[in-house]
Amino acid sequence: MLNPLDLKARRTSDSTHSGGVVVAGIHLSGPNAKKSAVVILSSNNSESKFVSLYEKIGSVGSLFSDERIIDILSLSPTLQHVFVDCPTSEPPCVKCERPSCPGVVRCDDVAVGMMLAIDQKRGRKGGHKLRPLNPQNLRLWDAMYGRGSEFGNMEPSYSANLAPLVVRARTLQRRLRAAMPELELRETNVPFLLRQLEGVHGQKDWVRGYRAFEQGFRTRMEILKRVTQAPSRADTKPFGIKLDDDSMSQIAISVESFHAFMTAAMALWASLGHAKERSDYFAGNPGWVELLDISRSGQLER
Repeated sequence: MLNPLDLKARRTSDSTHSGGVVVAGIHLSGPNAKKSAVVILSSNNSESKFVSLYEKIGSVGSLFSDERIIDILSLSPTLQHVFVDCPTSEPPCVKCERPSCPGVVRCDDVAVGMMLAIDQKRGRKGGHKLRPLNPQNLRLWDAMYGRGSEFGNMEPSYSANLAPLVVRARTLQRRLRAAMPELELRETNVPFLLRQLEGVHGQKDWVRGYRAFEQGFRTRMEILKRVTQAPSRADTKPFGIKLDDDSMSQIAISVESFHAFMTAAMALWASLGHAKERSDYFAGNPGWVELLDISRSGQLER
């Protein structure tokens, strides 16, 4: 079901974004849940704007939610970047096609070897040996960046909760490639992004509070108000996203819509050069998670 804001947003923005950047953020829900959401944002030389929100996307009759998402993305012919809020690649053991398994220690997969090296460097914590990094449910990015002091330990990419979403994301990528072959589905992590924004804005309870039953809506509204404001310093480009009160409330009303918006915001910031550069290994391999380059965080502050 389309949000009533959608048609209004498209009518008021289609004529103003020629030559700019148009991006999409997707929140993927389970295959049988009508909770997927898509947010479209745009930016030109003067401002960044909220374009549209599509929420409660699910299967209807013989039309599956993936087809509905592709139809929504096709409404923006100038779309340049599409980000999603779940893993888009599998752990080494899951994607392995070897006819027989030599075992982790003897495996010649580069990612597995790098994970073993990381595991050896971790050693012990206190008097207990840490649980080994398992290439059956962890990716190399998870081991390198997702389990340190910056973010805390992330949920394994192929856990019982996330494995169905990985399958969904991989399937959506193939369908997207068929309909819009120039686009690649890129991954971000909303809790990790919020952890970064906590530091930028001097907050500490956003990650813990944005999903909470009693304070979730209030926390999401606070986050949106802060990250959609333009910087006050005249020497920085305004990376705030123009968003009126009605649109802000509609986005904050559910975790799913909020996730789609923050995913789209990361896509926008990445298109404007504010994402971390990929490390050498991930330049030619999948599994990179797009997050902010905090060294440029001053341009995201108010």
